Amino acid sequence: MTRPVITRFAPSPTGMLHIGGVRTALFCWLFAKKHGGAFILRVEDTDLSRSTDDNIRIIEEGMAWCGLDWDEGPVAGDPSRWVGPHGPYRQMQRMESHYKPAIQKLLSEDKAYRCRCTKEELDERRASAEKAGKIFQYDRRCREAQHDDSQPAAIRLKMPMGTESWLEGGDIVLPDLIKGDLRFPATSLDDWIIARTDGTPTYNFCVVVDDTDMEISHVIRGDDHVANTPKQIALYHAMGYETPAFAHVPMILGKDGAKLSKRHGATSITEYQQMGFLPSAVRLALARLSWTPKIDGRAIDTVEEELLTDEEMIKLFDLGDIQKSPARFDMDKLSWMNQKLIQRATWQEIEPHFRPFLPEAWNAKPDEWKARAIQCTQKGKSLVEMAGFLEFAWQAPTEFDETAVAKFITDAVKPALRDLCDLSDYSHDALEAGFNAILEKHGLKLKDLAQALRVALCGKPVSPPIFETLMLLGRDEVGARVGKWI
Repeated sequence: MTRPVITRFAPSPTGMLHIGGVRTALFCWLFAKKHGGAFILRVEDTDLSRSTDDNIRIIEEGMAWCGLDWDEGPVAGDPSRWVGPHGPYRQMQRMESHYKPAIQKLLSEDKAYRCRCTKEELDERRASAEKAGKIFQYDRRCREAQHDDSQPAAIRLKMPMGTESWLEGGDIVLPDLIKGDLRFPATSLDDWIIARTDGTPTYNFCVVVDDTDMEISHVIRGDDHVANTPKQIALYHAMGYETPAFAHVPMILGKDGAKLSKRHGATSITEYQQMGFLPSAVRLALARLSWTPKIDGRAIDTVEEELLTDEEMIKLFDLGDIQKSPARFDMDKLSWMNQKLIQRATWQEIEPHFRPFLPEAWNAKPDEWKARAIQCTQKGKSLVEMAGFLEFAWQAPTEFDETAVAKFITDAVKPALRDLCDLSDYSHDALEAGFNAILEKHGLKLKDLAQALRVALCGKPVSPPIFETLMLLGRDEVGARVGKWI
């Protein structure tokens, strides 16, 4: 019987929500959507020294802004609530109900044991191994000691010794959906700690318990987790759990091939929001990192094909089309996609994302005005740039480009400016007719009057198309600003 597709994104709230994590979440989201499955958000907050509620909020808000809605997971902003049958979805809230019983079960079945080796003892043995030029591996001396619970102890998993029936030629085999089959000799892995001396379970233990309890069918995550996977596969077998399918996606590098850092552009998803990118552009740009969509077996290669909608991405997404090598992130490509998607979007699609970059006065404007404002600024590369085009609409300029004043507001143009102030009908057609009559009367060209108006209205010879500029300001405001120059 085929398992229902359930994927999960399980970030650790120890800092910002990195775009590499968002790319992984996006792949999980696309895969679940394509197969009619569920996408889970789980917060792995067992690192008590670094996990904070503020970082959890940043994750929840970043995911929501990016449009990666989760079917199961925490209710944003409320640590006591969640949605879904497998909660709670914060690991620290699962200690008593999930992790401790699972650890006790392993101990009772002799699949794990208590280790009283101290950190100092382990450090000494590690140093001796390094001095001898050997790789340190725990010698399992506590395996047969059968320590009771009278003293604090770490808990170690009994790893396979190489002869277990589920191994393949003594190897733990990871059938990776992206990288292919990866083999790890069982004897190269030591008995790893599943719970620390203070009783806190470790990451590799919690993730297996959670993925099983939440019925995760496909674990899609960064390839920095490959080394963890053979340990986790052994734990699945020890606990009698069904192993999910694994797919490890390659890391993201900068355009120059170096590790992604601030010099390549922002690394936090929050920064991209602040820079004025549409969530749809971020989704598309991140999806294209390592993934080459195919249409009827042919890789997409035209601009029209490249600008995929969410629906098209969901339809085309295939883990088999993800490359094995690292992807290179290109800010210029993201900016290009952002501008193209801004140009293609309706004003209603843009407005909710545009609103945060505008003053409170925006909210009081009627829809017709908002539509005109957005439509006449859609040449912008970002929402920040679009907002800059509209600065004139909120406040009359207090400073003027003196060179532009001298060049455009001339004695020859001022009579035409006076006539323009007499126009009363500010519909587009009426303005155009009025302009043409004024230009003919004074023997001027359109650019002569338009540039003079821009300087008078905006302080510089740059604005949206001149008729839209006039319509956004309205007759009274235009008269007040132009009147100072005539």
